[in-house]
Amino acid sequence: MKQKIKPDRSVMYELEGAVTGLFVILMLGFFPLFFQDSYFNITDAKLLFFYFCGAGLVVLTAIFAGADYLQERKDSRAADKSVGGVKHNFKAMLRDISVVSWFAAAFLLAILIATVFSTYPAESFYGTDGRRLGAIVFLLCMAVYVILGKYLRPGIWIAWIFLASNGVVSIIMILQFWGVNVFHMWDNMMVAEIGAFASTIGNVNACCTYFCIVLPVGMVLFYLSDALLSKALYGLALVLGFYGAYATGSDSWILGVGTAFLVMLCFALRSHDYMRRFLETCLVFWAASVVLKLTLLAGAGNMEAVMLLHFRMLPMQNFMISKFVLLAEGVVLILGIFLVRKAQKNKLEIPYQRIRNIFVVLVAAVISITVLLVLIANLSADKQWEGTFQWMNRLVLQDDFGSRRGVIWKQTWIAWKKLPVGRKFFGYGVNCFHQFLYQYQGAELAAYGGRIVDPHNEVLQFLSMTGIFGAVSYFGLLVSTAVSAAKMARQYPVMMMGTIAICSYLAQSMVNNPTVFLTPTLFLYLGILKSLERHYKEKET
Repeated sequence: MKQKIKPDRSVMYELEGAVTGLFVILMLGFFPLFFQDSYFNITDAKLLFFYFCGAGLVVLTAIFAGADYLQERKDSRAADKSVGGVKHNFKAMLRDISVVSWFAAAFLLAILIATVFSTYPAESFYGTDGRRLGAIVFLLCMAVYVILGKYLRPGIWIAWIFLASNGVVSIIMILQFWGVNVFHMWDNMMVAEIGAFASTIGNVNACCTYFCIVLPVGMVLFYLSDALLSKALYGLALVLGFYGAYATGSDSWILGVGTAFLVMLCFALRSHDYMRRFLETCLVFWAASVVLKLTLLAGAGNMEAVMLLHFRMLPMQNFMISKFVLLAEGVVLILGIFLVRKAQKNKLEIPYQRIRNIFVVLVAAVISITVLLVLIANLSADKQWEGTFQWMNRLVLQDDFGSRRGVIWKQTWIAWKKLPVGRKFFGYGVNCFHQFLYQYQGAELAAYGGRIVDPHNEVLQFLSMTGIFGAVSYFGLLVSTAVSAAKMARQYPVMMMGTIAICSYLAQSMVNNPTVFLTPTLFLYLGILKSLERHYKEKET
């Protein structure tokens, strides 16, 4: 009779790590590229892929972690703990819970409350309409975040998967920009919709959001790399990525990527070496812009590329790649790198700390004053400003702002103000934005035309779906994670990718909306970031 082998904790730990590693490979490497039936079924295809991977991760982790826990409990059963000791441990455990974890728990609770007390609980839970962002998706996202944070063993392999996957996404985007119907994904589509969907992501706004998540990560990887091969590969991936962002034909990526560069500059204002790295990263963006300009000049006669024709009508992005701007940028960046290198060689002292403090204060002041003035202009009872304050009229939100986002934001705010106090605090229901908006403002939106399923603004979306409690919890989770990563970046510079990527995402989220592709991707990166934080803390102990 064979002796029964007892489960070994180290074996369970290895299995947990293998499961989380496989999940990251699937979600980081294959999820961005996965589609079925071209763009006609891309939302459901992405959703099912995430359901399958997320549910598999949860089930397998529960099995292995459960076996691990039972073995630990069996081994420690001999230890006698007094009642006082239990209380002490419980209090110590509460003290050890981070602010990030409190916000995560609050957001999870907000999702459950908004679903249970929703006007449409079934829709809130399953999410069969609109963006398909039901409670199931958010619960799985939170489970992924927690499991990866606890069990994933991060390594350089994640960076290589990241490079390969996002390189392919960018190449497909660029080819479509030039009218190449990759995988025949535009076949049988209405002419008006060709160009509105791109790469293997879907809607071009979703593409912008995607680039605002991945490009900051690539920027940090390039910024920190020293080896020639890795720097070249990260640089190539960034050039493709920046070109791909231009190719979306939407301006919203500029908000996110621009914010990413501003935040990176805050980190770079520490030493000559950091400033040189920052200027080199800026030079990569400049190189991508130059490549785009040269290819546009070479392909000037291409009149069949829908996305290219649309791009030529974008004033801001065409200004960014104008000859004068590119020449000025190139001169400033090359001269800046030369001067920083010379200062580093001559050991010239520069008060980076003081410069950084002034820079942060100025940026914070400009943003705060701008937001305050916009709020005053739009929430004031006086709709028309006169005399000295006449210029405030330019800050009033217009209906046609941002491809008609203005009218949706106005109607969403009016509808939210009509909610009962309880629903203002806990929300109308997850994935019930359409029902909420048309219940309170349906008559006013009758002439709008299209079917509105989101406000293209995450603050308004979470205020509507999960109320003040859910919105504060959600944005509190993101902001506290960014702050925590920034603090750790002082000792472990790679953690700055968390701060930069989250700030980039938050900036573009003011004009875009989450989807079943973007939200799982965001929480995937949050989970990887959490695993890095755990990894470095374990090294310290």
